[in-house]
Amino acid sequence: MRFGRHLAMTALILVGAAGLAGAAVGGEVYTWTDEDGVVHFTDKEPVGRDAEVQELPDATPPSSPNPYAAPQSGKSAAQQRREDIQQKGKEAQAQQAMTQRNCEAWRAEVARLEPNRRVFYTNEQGETERMDD
Repeated sequence: MRFGRHLAMTALILVGAAGLAGAAVGGEVYTWTDEDGVVHFTDKEPVGRDAEVQELPDATPPSSPNPYAAPQSGKSAAQQRREDIQQKGKEAQAQQAMTQRNCEAWRAEVARLEPNRRVFYTNEQGETERMDD
């Protein structure tokens, strides 16, 4: 029976502490132990008690922007997405055009070098010979 009373008392204390912690978010909580060994929690400093001060961090979540509010740029999210897609399309076209110009330049270089593939050298007898593959 004594165990059940302590369990109930502990549960009550924890519920009370949670309630106080919720009320004193970002503030101070005072704790002290009475003669029976029961720990007490309060947000007000107890009179005539040797209390320990517990600092609680500010647990309020940062405010998130309203997803339904108009963006600061004045454009809707859908309009911004359309513009982003359009911009990416223009960048892809520019990249493709540059790739085609580079390919054409290299093809022209190959065409310039292709007829000159034959390499001639002079052998030990002083004759000009064509190098084979």
